[in-house]
Amino acid sequence: MKTDKLVKLIRYLSGIPKSIYVNFRLLPFSQAIYLPIMVSRKTKLQSLSGKATLGKVKTGIVRIGFGGTDMLDYRYNRTILKVTGTIHFEGKAKIGIGAKILTSGSLFFGNNVNITGDALIICAKKISFGNEVMIAWKTIIMDTDQHQILNQDNQVINKDKEIKIGNNVWIGANCFVLKGSSINDGCIIGANSTITKSFNETNSIIANTPPRVIKQNIKWRP
Repeated sequence: MKTDKLVKLIRYLSGIPKSIYVNFRLLPFSQAIYLPIMVSRKTKLQSLSGKATLGKVKTGIVRIGFGGTDMLDYRYNRTILKVTGTIHFEGKAKIGIGAKILTSGSLFFGNNVNITGDALIICAKKISFGNEVMIAWKTIIMDTDQHQILNQDNQVINKDKEIKIGNNVWIGANCFVLKGSSINDGCIIGANSTITKSFNETNSIIANTPPRVIKQNIKWRP
């Protein structure tokens, strides 16, 4: 067996105790026994008072804290998982080393969602990802400002807003996708972009801050 494959096997085996805990805490017994969610031992479990649902039950179909990009060191990067709301996995999902997933709202992952690592998702209301979505490192996606801003009548003026990300979307490194944003099917978000609104265009490259459509009728491959 090659060294890299052996290392991967050891990491998966060392994560089994924590994986067992996560599955039986978030899933019904009939699903948890198959260990569909595999969690790295390097994953910090902040809270698991919420629940998870699955579109398909298969051992290891969801992997948290494994893989990612060569720029991340498994020894020093911790993944964080906090589920006080709900999280749904429709199919395969890979959440890489150093990613932080914090949901007190409703977080939906379509099939074959790949977070390469060191990304942050904060869901207080609702965030949905379609199928075949790739999210690069150091990207932040959040549907909340985390702190309330009040007007002179003590009314909240910065309420949480849903984020929708379509199918076959690639979000580049160091991006911000903020509350109220919507990205349509087949789009690429260029690195270092900040998305704060809805884009109706499909199969387009969207980049810069403020963001704009810079090319249309494109396709991309993972």
